[in-house]
Amino acid sequence: MANVATVKAGTQTHAWSTWGDVLALSEHSDAKVLATYADQYYAGEAAAITRSLGKGTVTYVGVDSLSGSLEAQLIREVYARAKVKTDDLPEGFVVDWRDGLWIAMNSTDKVQHAPIPANGRMIIGQRDIPITGVTVWKDQ
Repeated sequence: MANVATVKAGTQTHAWSTWGDVLALSEHSDAKVLATYADQYYAGEAAAITRSLGKGTVTYVGVDSLSGSLEAQLIREVYARAKVKTDDLPEGFVVDWRDGLWIAMNSTDKVQHAPIPANGRMIIGQRDIPITGVTVWKDQ
């Protein structure tokens, strides 16, 4: 494995080793640095940035953390700034919305509870999704 380095976002530190862009901000830019390289050659340089654009924002993450923890932290922050609710689902439990249907797939080693709202109409499966199970529902 290549040398493992770290990047810092807020108070959290994340390991990385394979891909890291050094981001340069224009002095006229309204971009805000979200993460910086914490050590080695890139120490102190920007690793992730965000800026306003139109009615929203653009965020660029220039580093690939080993576990995906940096990217997860930053995407949660993007959603929080936009006031969009997120769920903290266990790894291997996926909830997806496609063509008007909610689909939950359980690839974990435990039964998982589907986040079906009270007004949801079950199409396939059950609220407590067994290991390797799938549940499909529609919002009313």
